Amino acid sequence: MSACLHCDIHEMLESHLQAEQADLAEIAARVTEVLADLILMAPPGEQLMLMADVVANLGGMVLEKSQEPDPTSPRRSSH
Repeated sequence: MSACLHCDIHEMLESHLQAEQADLAEIAARVTEVLADLILMAPPGEQLMLMADVVANLGGMVLEKSQEPDPTSPRRSSH
């Protein structure tokens, strides 16, 4: 594992993404399941706000990355 969680996650997903018949919806569903697990680790009173933060961050990242020269390149990051 590196010091960059974003890079580590991409590395773990790489074999699934490179598969000839990569099912992006299924991969996204598994990533979403991990986010749900993470949200449920928060105290009950903080879970809704954390879920709102996740959705807001997702929207912001999609918008930001769609404006970049190669929006299909998953390795780009603002870190």
